[in-house]
Amino acid sequence: MGNVCWDFPLLGTGNESGNNIAAITMFKGTGIMDGLAREVCQNSLDAKNKDLIDAPVKVKFEMINIPKGEYEMFSEYEKYVDQSIEYWNKSPLKTSDITDFLNNVKQALNRDEIPVLVMSDYNTEGLNGVNARDDEQSFWKLLVDTEGISIKQDKNSAGSFGIGKNAPFAYSALNLVLYNTLAKDGGRAFEGVTRLVTTQKEYNGKLRKTQPIGKYLYLEDEYTGRPILPGDMCKIANIDIFKRNEVGTDVAVVGFKQDDYLDWERNIAIATIKNFILAIMDGKLDIVVKSPKIEYYINKSNIEQLLYQDFANIEDLRYTKQIFETITKGEKNNFKIAETDDLTIFVKENEGYRASVSRFRSTGMLINTTSEGLPRFAVVVIVNDVGEMELSQTLRKAEPPQHTEWKAKNITDNRDLHNKAAKYIRNINKKVKECLEKFENSDIRDRMDAGIGNFLPDTSEKENINEGNDGLKTDIKIREIVSYDGRVFYDSRYDTAETSDGQHTPKTGIKAGKKKHKKREDKKIQVVKPEGSTEKGIAPGRSNVRIITPKITEHRTFYVNENKYRLYINSPEAYDRVFVQYYAGRDDEKQEALVVRNIKSDNFEMHPMNQEKIGPISLKEGSNILDVEFENSEIMAVIPVFTMEVLYEK
Repeated sequence: MGNVCWDFPLLGTGNESGNNIAAITMFKGTGIMDGLAREVCQNSLDAKNKDLIDAPVKVKFEMINIPKGEYEMFSEYEKYVDQSIEYWNKSPLKTSDITDFLNNVKQALNRDEIPVLVMSDYNTEGLNGVNARDDEQSFWKLLVDTEGISIKQDKNSAGSFGIGKNAPFAYSALNLVLYNTLAKDGGRAFEGVTRLVTTQKEYNGKLRKTQPIGKYLYLEDEYTGRPILPGDMCKIANIDIFKRNEVGTDVAVVGFKQDDYLDWERNIAIATIKNFILAIMDGKLDIVVKSPKIEYYINKSNIEQLLYQDFANIEDLRYTKQIFETITKGEKNNFKIAETDDLTIFVKENEGYRASVSRFRSTGMLINTTSEGLPRFAVVVIVNDVGEMELSQTLRKAEPPQHTEWKAKNITDNRDLHNKAAKYIRNINKKVKECLEKFENSDIRDRMDAGIGNFLPDTSEKENINEGNDGLKTDIKIREIVSYDGRVFYDSRYDTAETSDGQHTPKTGIKAGKKKHKKREDKKIQVVKPEGSTEKGIAPGRSNVRIITPKITEHRTFYVNENKYRLYINSPEAYDRVFVQYYAGRDDEKQEALVVRNIKSDNFEMHPMNQEKIGPISLKEGSNILDVEFENSEIMAVIPVFTMEVLYEK
């Protein structure tokens, strides 16, 4: 006859395990409570009971204290911890990390009461398949009894790796989690899982090594176990918080790290608001945070009050407020990426905003917010589940296990899917750019990064994929401008002080001409032959003018929108007759001089140029601002080169 107990399967010829479990470690240090809040609420949204169309999923975070001495589960667990300490003290593989880990677990057990954070959901389907046969699909087994497998109950689900279920272990000082469910199919079950280290147990009169994962279950024989069912004699499974009358699932972090999360209630509330603001606003998710000292209720009806009163001064919610205002008051745009209306973009302009692009899955979970220094603009990108959900399902595959970005590089085993994701991400970025171009007349004077980082490719990624790089960034390959000794080379050609026909100009200055620059033109520019000489090269001629480089101590060029850029110049002194020429990288590793259509300075109004060299202009000492409009409207990495005319005596 079987019994309820801990079981650690024998290791046999398997590998020994320490405490560095990658699937748990990835959720440590990801934010105060973000890792836990994201995984728990996401899993609950994925399990929504579709029969309850208008009802929100409800998630409750509740802290309880369990008297250790009243439950055999803790005393049995402590025996395995002691045996693990004994084993590793004798092992030549012992490390200080393993010793510290086991000592911390032992210390967490030396308490009269064990803190337990119970996370419960309602209006979900629970975990169906508690009593499933071996040839039937069981969502209970997928959560409790598998590794690296994810089969969601609905194709709209956001999860895809089967790794997120490890997040609760990162918050347990005992590395111990309890699972409890009342499923839609009528099944009830309870089970405990620990991810310890290699330990040992007696088998046939001899101590033998065991696997690191142990389970508190009903052991039918030495090879067969099952979840604890209502008829089994298990005291801890029958405490009040696990006696469910409503369908749903409980996940309990046993030995919650209270010393590490002293203000956990407030932090959980902030984390859920930040990561699920869209789901809350849409009425898809309600949250309760409860402890003996405080309670928080978060839902559609009070989210505005929480943002602007209760949590008004929380820096972590700065972008969340921008998201709220952008969705409620901003301009809405619907687009087709793969299917009609599968993308929605909201844009709002506000003097106090810090530029942000926030990306959401249709479930209402935030993927990420990228931010640059440009004020005024907030963008919210929402991928919708429509039709065959071609876009949303492709982007799901382009997410890492933490679901914090969309990048095609995350798809490593399917080239076609990688390329499709890269194309979709690039097209999403184009739609964002289209929305921002509506605000092209905005006069941005702040000396801060104008947001180009949101749109340029990540040059640290060296991928050789046909569709190019991604990450909601334009697929433009940028090459570094080559310079030596202060001179900038453009296709092996130099600036000169003469016109292209080698004749002196009647006025001091450089005349670039009116001919538009042709992109990628390989024809050589005619080399100057100074008058009175057969040698090629540069000569001062008769104009008593020479070209020097002004001592510009600081300059930065920022993208504004469309084909417009802004140049900030910090000049150590006042200069007259300064010329500026811009160069951009090309994907053939050459540099290209850019044609300037218009310029505007602090010192003069907008002037049409239609040439490569800007000037002459004057610079005042200190800060100078120059607005530049180029002929082409690509987003580019551009570098200005400064020259200046000065008179000299022969």
